[in-house]
Amino acid sequence: MVSLVFPYTRKAFIDLCRCARKEMSKQDGGPKRKRSLLPCVGVGVLEGDGEGSLLPPQPPQPRRSQRQQQRYKKPAEEEACVVLSNSTMMASSHNQSHSEADDYTSCSICMGDMVERTTLERCGHAFCRLCLDQAFKVKRACPVCRQVYGQLIGNQPATGCMMVERDPDLELPGHEGYGCICIIYSFPPGLQAPEHPNPGVRYPGTDRVAYLPDSPEGNRVLGLLRRAFEQRLIFTIGTSMTTGMHNVITWNDIHHKTSIWGGPHCFGYPDPTYLVRVTEELREKGIAAD
Repeated sequence: MVSLVFPYTRKAFIDLCRCARKEMSKQDGGPKRKRSLLPCVGVGVLEGDGEGSLLPPQPPQPRRSQRQQQRYKKPAEEEACVVLSNSTMMASSHNQSHSEADDYTSCSICMGDMVERTTLERCGHAFCRLCLDQAFKVKRACPVCRQVYGQLIGNQPATGCMMVERDPDLELPGHEGYGCICIIYSFPPGLQAPEHPNPGVRYPGTDRVAYLPDSPEGNRVLGLLRRAFEQRLIFTIGTSMTTGMHNVITWNDIHHKTSIWGGPHCFGYPDPTYLVRVTEELREKGIAAD
């Protein structure tokens, strides 16, 4: 509330201030004691354009330390973080539910809406019935996870044979203490059948040799390779990756060790993870240990 100041009141106040200034100049360290010597007047002074007014003084505001400022500021920041986190989680949940809905209603083969939805029993993936029928004509396995359904039969030439010999004195690097299993694959020349790329076209014969350690793990892999050979999965007819020749017998994605030494780069030993890898390759074709 602002009130007018009479001239005599203003003059008395100015005289009081002058007296206080004289007293301060007499004291040692005068500037430090100015505040203590000023009278405790319950009004503030505003002067401008020759007019004076008395205003109630503003109450002193306590200063907060930096730690207190952070303490007062922290809840607001935490609240903002919580709001942002909640909105992010809601958006993520929405996107996830939207993606799951898309997976449920769309076919992974044709990328269109599901028509006559057919769900595979073992893996749970679903496709259009016609899309799945066409995929199974090529390979009886799930197009998404490659889980095999039924017995997979390849197009390996039917006239080949698989022979096994053992050499107890030959040790493979990395499998010391065990002998060696030698696998001989032999195929005579012949004509491509209807399931081959060029039916009626001749293909040359070939002989291949592969090696396994004569250990429990090696014999287990040998048994799986026998089953794969019977299901015509070891070889196929196509283009050789090493020579570039067409219409020849080639390996069919089940890797063999065709050398005793040289390591993985030379298709030989030592190769600590080979038996694990070839077991996984056989499993993907539906050949697994009982």
